[in-house]
Amino acid sequence: MKRHCDVLVIGSGPAGSALAQHLGQRGHEVALVDKKAFPRAKPCGEFASPQCLPFLRELGVDDALRAAGARLVHGMRMQGHGKQATGRFLPMGGTASTCGYGIRREVLDSRLLDQARRQPAVTVLERSEFRSLTRNADGRITGAVLRDATGADQPITARFVVGADGVHSRVARELGVQRPISWLDRFALVTRYRGVPPKETAEVHMFAGGYFAATTVDSDRFHVNLLLDRSAMRHRQGSWDEFVDSHLQQVPVFAERLRGAVRDEAWRGIGPLAFTTRAQALPGAALVGDACGYIDPLTGEGIYFALFTARRLAAALDAALVDPKREASAMRRYQAERRREVAPRMFLAKLLQRGMRQDWIARTVLGVLANCPQLTDLLVTLTGDAAHPRDLLRPSFWRTLRLTEVPA
Repeated sequence: MKRHCDVLVIGSGPAGSALAQHLGQRGHEVALVDKKAFPRAKPCGEFASPQCLPFLRELGVDDALRAAGARLVHGMRMQGHGKQATGRFLPMGGTASTCGYGIRREVLDSRLLDQARRQPAVTVLERSEFRSLTRNADGRITGAVLRDATGADQPITARFVVGADGVHSRVARELGVQRPISWLDRFALVTRYRGVPPKETAEVHMFAGGYFAATTVDSDRFHVNLLLDRSAMRHRQGSWDEFVDSHLQQVPVFAERLRGAVRDEAWRGIGPLAFTTRAQALPGAALVGDACGYIDPLTGEGIYFALFTARRLAAALDAALVDPKREASAMRRYQAERRREVAPRMFLAKLLQRGMRQDWIARTVLGVLANCPQLTDLLVTLTGDAAHPRDLLRPSFWRTLRLTEVPA
């Protein structure tokens, strides 16, 4: 096992692999660690929003993802409480992308990891589990202890340790910066079906207390995600299929979509799904992607946040590694750039989640959207990263919106 590196990245998902590739291209020695061997399954929404596509092209995986069956997703259809509204991603916010990808997570992660592995300066350590951080006498992070595939603990020193280990980041917990968002104590059940006719939009089907989200993720697989409060999971009776079927009865349109389909995988769960962090960089350590904080955003912003913060953190770490005197300013800049880009989107996600928890609000909003397609396009475009909430303050944005034609 590698004993020293410039940057030790814990977690080889999109954020970790993208960060490792960016740093490797700059010539920095990186150890990219994951407790799993790839390809591996990962419960998530399996949707990459339109703004992800420029990052995926930059990282050199876009063609490989298309070849592996990534499905183009042009918008979102929202149904529930007897209402229906469909919105499409508009070419706004500085991007020409009007579609995202429905893509199996093991495919996305493996392609990104393969690209990182191609960098001579990047060493990939699979089946290596993070155990603890190491610190010097001043409290600065100096590395970590990993448990290798044989079960032996192995110390590795690094100039920086990065937690890229997802929504339940053990690195963030050990740094003491992670905090749960108590009012949004939700869990997700995910699986895939075969035999569901594909559509060019993602789907959200709302009911009292939760919702189904779904996307076609390749030529014959359909990803289904059921989100509920923890209390609903605790009171489950019967099998998971029976539990899910009891909620499908509340969304007959979606139940009809699944009629005759065959569940292809076991139900898998993940949660809780809402955390925040009070800091994303400390002396010798940083967080990236979902390890910084997460709120289920409905439309795939998690992948976008991972790729965006990986690029920004790579620039900050490069500056700090080249000139240690610049570390403090570089890390402040990283946190400020992340806050400027992510915080307004997270605020919007919180509003959506709070609204969906009140049936009368969800019913009213869906009714308004059903009668105003352009407003639906705007909401879907905002929540799908193709535009930023701060764009709403610009008169030029509204002029562009009026002139924008939705592609057929």
